[in-house]
Amino acid sequence: MIDQIPSTATFGTGTGAQTASIVGMNVAVAFSDQQVVSFYSTAGVKRVAGATSATISYVDGPANTLYFSTALPTDVVITDYVVVNGATYGTGASVLGIKAWDVNSNSGTIAGLNRASYPGRLSTPTINLNGAAITPGIAQRAEVLLGRALGPDADSIKSGIWYGPPEQAFAQSNLMYNVQIVNAQEVKGDKTMDMARKYFSDTFGGRKYHKSWTAINNRMDLLVLDN
Repeated sequence: MIDQIPSTATFGTGTGAQTASIVGMNVAVAFSDQQVVSFYSTAGVKRVAGATSATISYVDGPANTLYFSTALPTDVVITDYVVVNGATYGTGASVLGIKAWDVNSNSGTIAGLNRASYPGRLSTPTINLNGAAITPGIAQRAEVLLGRALGPDADSIKSGIWYGPPEQAFAQSNLMYNVQIVNAQEVKGDKTMDMARKYFSDTFGGRKYHKSWTAINNRMDLLVLDN
């Protein structure tokens, strides 16, 4: 799976390179021009009505829109999964990503194991901000959860890195701007100071922040790579 069509997405039609379109994807930049994709329902049923695949003519990353030079299968609907063409979607037939592993639950299965048989061991603690912006204290809240899960003396805790989209790196930058102090005596000339910085911060809470343009834009994951 590359992305799931959001419930808020809309479908369009046209001609040529815009024969079809999906407006409002989560991470359109995860796709590439001329890529061939297939569609599956949330129940794992492949969409084959009228066509078994579709060719992306071009990707509009800023608008999170996919344009197709071919028609979509006529039974494609919102919430369907967009999958690499030729992949076999389904349990045991896919490479699981972060969203599959980092789940706060003791139900369901992961890697062939039943989570209910290992309560807490296969569940990832989460901090739900309900859409609110991150604050510096989030890093310490995560540290508390890490210590409870792995033990405060576990060497693997030191290897944890943050993974997330540039939107979260932007939110981290705002934390700095809110407390920025300017010494006006050091301002020379008759131009105002540039209060912004060219790049995002490389760290959050003292840990490396790895930003990815294909990461989901409303979450950050703390990955302990040694564990």
